[in-house]
Amino acid sequence: MDHEIEKKIYKLRKELSKHNYTYYNSNTSDISDYHFDKKLKELLFLEKKYPELYDPNSPTIEIGSKIMENNNGRDAVYHKYKMYSLQNTYSKKELIIWKKRIDQSIRSLSFVCELKYDGVSINLIYKNGILTNAVTRGNGEKGEDVTDNIKTIKSIPLKLIGRNYPTYLEIRGEIFIPIKNFMKINKKRIIDGKTPYANPRNTASGTLRIRDSKEVEKRDLVCIVFHAKGKNLPFNTQYEAIKYIKNWGFQIPEKARFCKNMKEIFLFIDFWNLWKDKLPYQTDGIVIKVNELEKQSILGFTNKYPRWAIAYKFKQRLSETKLLDLTFQVGRTGIITPIAHVAPISISGTTVKRVALYNVNFIKKMGIHYEDSLLLEKSGNIIPKVTEINIKKRLNQTFPVLFLSKCPSCHSVLTNKNQLFYCTNHNCFSQRIEKIKHFVSEKAMNIKRIGSKIITKLYKKGFLYNFYDLYQLKKENLIQIDGIKEKLADHIINSIENSKNIPFCRVLYALGIRHVGEYISKKLTESFLDIHSLMHTNYNHLISISGIGKKIAESILTYFSSIENQYIVQILIKKGLHFSTFSTMMKKCSFFEEKSFVFTGKLNSMTRNKAKNIVENLGGKVYNSVNNKINFIVVGINFGSKLEKSMKKNHIQVLTENIFLDMLKEAKKEKMFE
Repeated sequence: MDHEIEKKIYKLRKELSKHNYTYYNSNTSDISDYHFDKKLKELLFLEKKYPELYDPNSPTIEIGSKIMENNNGRDAVYHKYKMYSLQNTYSKKELIIWKKRIDQSIRSLSFVCELKYDGVSINLIYKNGILTNAVTRGNGEKGEDVTDNIKTIKSIPLKLIGRNYPTYLEIRGEIFIPIKNFMKINKKRIIDGKTPYANPRNTASGTLRIRDSKEVEKRDLVCIVFHAKGKNLPFNTQYEAIKYIKNWGFQIPEKARFCKNMKEIFLFIDFWNLWKDKLPYQTDGIVIKVNELEKQSILGFTNKYPRWAIAYKFKQRLSETKLLDLTFQVGRTGIITPIAHVAPISISGTTVKRVALYNVNFIKKMGIHYEDSLLLEKSGNIIPKVTEINIKKRLNQTFPVLFLSKCPSCHSVLTNKNQLFYCTNHNCFSQRIEKIKHFVSEKAMNIKRIGSKIITKLYKKGFLYNFYDLYQLKKENLIQIDGIKEKLADHIINSIENSKNIPFCRVLYALGIRHVGEYISKKLTESFLDIHSLMHTNYNHLISISGIGKKIAESILTYFSSIENQYIVQILIKKGLHFSTFSTMMKKCSFFEEKSFVFTGKLNSMTRNKAKNIVENLGGKVYNSVNNKINFIVVGINFGSKLEKSMKKNHIQVLTENIFLDMLKEAKKEKMFE
């Protein structure tokens, strides 16, 4: 046998196994689905041609990726019924071949077409109608037990409705994050100085691995189910199964369609290929299944796929543009992100001018050269990414893009950690600017009218070097800045003064401690009543708090061990900021205290985030979704399904925006709200 063929097979197996690992275990993807499937198809062809090179661990046979034992504190659980993957195709011609292959074994059959949700496969186990376990697909034989996190998903019933179900039942479906929620999470990550997530699928997968189920609940995951396993099932077809599953209390693929032949299947595919971008969640294709369960059983399975089902995946058209320039962005935590500036191009309805290149490994792997022609796609029609380089258009006298060895801002030598480069100089100009931007942001100190440009100008003038310098700014300092007149200067000074009323949890978040977001800040201020007790705590105390693991605990201890950070806190205390739970208690309004709100729709008078901050400052709570703790729902323009859910609960009072504003006015009269 040709030694080169053997080397090629080995190389493909190694490369695909690596991609599988990062996709399933690290929730990242550095190759498009189309190119992965193309390489997998090539490997399958070579393995069939050279059967003597059979390997039971080949990616053409293995499902998913190897499960790491005790992964994130969770033991692996074996599936009673194996969970298979789906064979993918991007061609209608291959669908016809698949149908002809089935026709050789079975005649007179029908099909069901369902949207292919780009999420995480889940197996829900019910005993006597009660949810007992939830397990990820894993490698098909066993997966991770994520039961506690799954119980936070509202579309998954803890108890089945009715009685017409077997005593032991497995329900299978897909967990995903709606696009709107995904954008919201990424916006917050950018504000926090973190790298945004690449796509909703990886975000959903990573969310299921979070150890704190309350944090999972905040992300509003959705589960759609479409398959049932067990004995004595009360239906004979897939189409019937979907209806039964819905009656048991699940969310099902409402867009599913019964199809008699390939012509109807193609019509369904063509329709959703045009309209898929209008959906509130990400879908990457259509799943076609043989409808009759008896015929599914006859067709059976390969080692990896069911023979009775196939996925037709939408191939995203690549958009070509030119690399104009490359810059390196310094984040609040010092992380260096390479940014490709490209010739403006419209993709999926938005104009793309900048594309993140992730890290040094991505640049090396893609082999990007200056002035290259880049082929872009939008991952999940959301985030633009470089998929290929058009080598044919590469100029002769061009040079490969090299990662920096020094910080582009302060020129300090960079540190390489886990394929990411960091500037560890705490006096770095860019890091300081980003930290101040985080400090003044709406979810932190909410200091208005002072954006990135003004912060940078104040910094360069020598008026603003650290957080506490904001509280020393005078009107005469501000009017020296180009673009700031007296009126704007007064607004900024007033906003800085008003920020002194911000509660302890948000002041703590504003400090920008790495890995300490809004949720963790609240958890910390519930456990430590003032900043001094937090500063002098120990590792064991921190990790005993729900939601705080090793990484967060170490980050908190490192932050407060710094003399500079200790000094910053002391100055901010002297400036009148709240670093104690007790210091804000007297400012709460008796009416709002312990009352819970939820908002739906757009408010005219303020952003929902501002409304949330006001309610919390007055002692109330704001939830993202409807639950039994809610007292009031505030309804704005273009309200969503929250209102309908609230109407079903007698204890929730519906408020218009005007009534809500009247409540706030009453609070002002009590002189407890500014």
